[in-house]
Amino acid sequence: MNRTTTTSLSKFGALLALAVMATGCQFSAGASSSPAPPLTPMSHSLRGFATDTATTQMVTTKVGGKNVYIPSTVVVTAGATHTLSLYNTTDGPHGFQIEGLGVTEVLLPGQETEVVLENLEGGNVYQIGCQLHPPHRTATLVVLKSR
Repeated sequence: MNRTTTTSLSKFGALLALAVMATGCQFSAGASSSPAPPLTPMSHSLRGFATDTATTQMVTTKVGGKNVYIPSTVVVTAGATHTLSLYNTTDGPHGFQIEGLGVTEVLLPGQETEVVLENLEGGNVYQIGCQLHPPHRTATLVVLKSR
């Protein structure tokens, strides 16, 4: 095997491990005396998900001349109250809107704004956008079913 192939395989292995961890799956390279039941595509959605995070910090900033939200994807679980702590790093006002939830805020430059999300229903994906500047980059709010 040449060096390029070895590097590509190493990167693939790392990406595969990240993908498995992101889905909440656990695996072990060693043999196990009692194998775990096989995971099916529905096994996580039947049990639901848990979180230990009540607040997610987000910033709005400019990258390459475009306003963006970082992180661009926020994942929360249904049922619990969740707060988005939004900080505007730009020199002008920026909008924050989740139209599907009726949330509309103006984020003032250099200030932090908290948005409290209550009674979120699992299994939904919402677009986060800027009502002041619709062409700006959007973000996504994913609400998972909770345990």
